[in-house]
Amino acid sequence: MRRREFTRADFVLLAVVLLLTAFGALNIYSCTHTQLTEAGLDPTLRLKMQLVWIALGLIAMLAVMAIDYNKLATLAPILYGICVALLIVVLIMGAVRGASRWISLGPLHIQPAETIKLALILMLGAFLVRWEEEGDKDDFTMVARSLVFVGGPAFLLILQPDLGTPIVLGFIWLAMLFIFGVRLVHLGAIVLAVIVTFSVAWNTPIFKPHQKARLSAFVNPEDDPEGAGYHVKQSKVAIGSGHFTGHGALKGRMSKLSFIPDQHTDFIFTVVGEEYGFLGSVAIIAAYAILLWRGLLISLGAKELFGRLVAVGVLGLFFFHVFVNVGMTIGLLPVKGLPLPFMSYGGSNMLISMLAVGLLQSIHIRRHKINF
Repeated sequence: MRRREFTRADFVLLAVVLLLTAFGALNIYSCTHTQLTEAGLDPTLRLKMQLVWIALGLIAMLAVMAIDYNKLATLAPILYGICVALLIVVLIMGAVRGASRWISLGPLHIQPAETIKLALILMLGAFLVRWEEEGDKDDFTMVARSLVFVGGPAFLLILQPDLGTPIVLGFIWLAMLFIFGVRLVHLGAIVLAVIVTFSVAWNTPIFKPHQKARLSAFVNPEDDPEGAGYHVKQSKVAIGSGHFTGHGALKGRMSKLSFIPDQHTDFIFTVVGEEYGFLGSVAIIAAYAILLWRGLLISLGAKELFGRLVAVGVLGLFFFHVFVNVGMTIGLLPVKGLPLPFMSYGGSNMLISMLAVGLLQSIHIRRHKINF
């Protein structure tokens, strides 16, 4: 990247991302080092792996920042096609932990469900730009055609089974079409049709027993406190035990004793609540609010429609992940396998999150013409 381009980057956004990744790495170490030590392994093993993913993610972010985001519009169909193909491949290749969601590459596991989120944003952005050039935003046929880009991957994801990611894709679609200016009655008709379809499918084998159990546990968590309701029950106890200021860094009792499954991944926010209390939790939510605010400003400042749509798509992606992840850990939403961006352990989500930030930075950098 040319030095002059880099000086135009949004350094507030960059600082927030670095803060969240660093704090997330600390929390990952906090809730994994005891268990790793007891297993006779390096207590810093997961921390080291996360730092590797952070480093790779930062490199990927800088690479995307150096690219004119408008060029990605022509590559969108290819990238989208590759990601859909990976979803098909992952159904053919085995399963990890009983669900076909990963492609194994030696010690690494790549999750195509994460890549399709960013590919969909680019594909929808390119499609909507062509739509505006061709004509009527009120054309319901075009609204339905845009939904095809969501429907195909969503069907493949449900077969894995993965119910959370299709909802993310649907939210991205809704946000981008709303900003594009599609009539609310058309969007409402599509949403209503999806709800009806979901209700009908609920009584079919499409939805697995564990998915139904999670939703049932959300409504009545005490009906199965040692099963489907266990995650939420323990998460609420851990967060509540932190009170106002928390127990202190690396001093979370429930974190060390493995009371909460998947605490270093989907339930990383419980470590924040237990060790840093209400103040720490509010501070992290405030950091995410700043990230979303910067994304909104970048969208408003974009000079081309494609940039504005892509920024809104990324904004929708981050908002939905943060809202659902925090909501499920405090018992306000059903449990879904959605990581907390920049903080949860895992390579695929970290890379995609960093690439998404790179897109925002690329849009921000090129909001004005650069003269050399």
